[in-house]
Amino acid sequence: MTRTSLRTLTIVLASLASVPLAAQQTNDIGGSTPYVAPAAKPAEPKTPDSSTAKKDSMPKPEFKPSWNFSTWIFGAYNYVTDSNTKAANSGQAFSKFTVDRAYLTFRGQVAPDWGFRVTTDVVQLGAGSGYNGLTIRLKYAWMQWDYLHATDPNDWSAWARIGQITTIEIDDEERFWPRWIQKTALEYWAIQPNSSDLGAGTQINLPSKWGNVYFLLDNGSGYSNATDVDRYKDASVRLSLWPLGRSDGIFRTLELNGWYQAGRTQAGIVTSPPNIKPGLENNAYGVFLGNADPRFQFGIDWASRIQQVINPADSTRHQNTASLFAGFVVIRPFLFSDPKGTPLGIILRYDNYTPYNNAYFPPGALTTSTKQNLFIATLFWDVAKQSSLGISYQGQTQSSPSGAVYEKTMYQLNYQVTF
Repeated sequence: MTRTSLRTLTIVLASLASVPLAAQQTNDIGGSTPYVAPAAKPAEPKTPDSSTAKKDSMPKPEFKPSWNFSTWIFGAYNYVTDSNTKAANSGQAFSKFTVDRAYLTFRGQVAPDWGFRVTTDVVQLGAGSGYNGLTIRLKYAWMQWDYLHATDPNDWSAWARIGQITTIEIDDEERFWPRWIQKTALEYWAIQPNSSDLGAGTQINLPSKWGNVYFLLDNGSGYSNATDVDRYKDASVRLSLWPLGRSDGIFRTLELNGWYQAGRTQAGIVTSPPNIKPGLENNAYGVFLGNADPRFQFGIDWASRIQQVINPADSTRHQNTASLFAGFVVIRPFLFSDPKGTPLGIILRYDNYTPYNNAYFPPGALTTSTKQNLFIATLFWDVAKQSSLGISYQGQTQSSPSGAVYEKTMYQLNYQVTF
């Protein structure tokens, strides 16, 4: 073999030997060494969704029970000048200082979705109670369960309460009427006896600020009669609608509601037969239209109460029907152009009450022709939020079957303070 042939053979063999090496190098990762499959990487933790990553990464804080305290005090200096008052005081007017109410309120949360409220009511007891000074009684005392939550304004929400809770309508109307001046018309004329009672209730809040529905089952006699021995209970419902609740105008707090209270009262006499105390109808219903904007508050009430009575002579049942029409307005004129304007305001109210339409056996001297009216006029100044001073005139008239008119005239220096 020639030297040239030997050189050619050497080149060919070297080229054949380099083919497998080239194949190995194309499978290498980062080097010229033969390819070795890398070890399996440990699984990386799953990336949480962006909407919950922050929430899941932070531990939930431990729930801690909490509570707070607030107070509302109001009263007046009263100067009574009507002829009946003067006749009972040797021809002189009568005057006195009063603390009408002092509400001490404790609210709190005992567990997630579970809360409570306790409100004491400082009040003066009437004659014959053995103590004519101020004393403390229970106004509200309930446990509340928030069983439906709204995650945004378009959702439903709801709560339930048991204990001494708000009655069907009075407490709602106190959001519109300044209670420190006088009771609401419903409570003043006893269309409803009290603003709270022992019972259970639930409120369902409609979505998108459309209003709410309140259902109630209570004793029916009011919180001032906790030793109720009446076996009957009252069932009530109220539907409140806020037609402009999604707006920003002065009437965004406008409310229209209708309510009905179906009850029975145990009769005070025994009928025979059967030898029991029967249950007598004690129903009430009404419609209310009001606005709670502090610049222009108003309320219009129409309500009625139907009470059955028994004729002791023959045990027949008859209906006593009371009717009420009332309206009020509260204006702070200097707040219309400036939210921080002078907090001076005017309150006007008129009630027209007929205690017994087509009545049978009305109590006292009341008859079907008895009409009663109440007029209130107040000039007030808000010294702070819900802390005010006012000067009021309150006049009440009552006609009698003989045509005589009973009058009660009173001037007041009113005050309220909250903290």
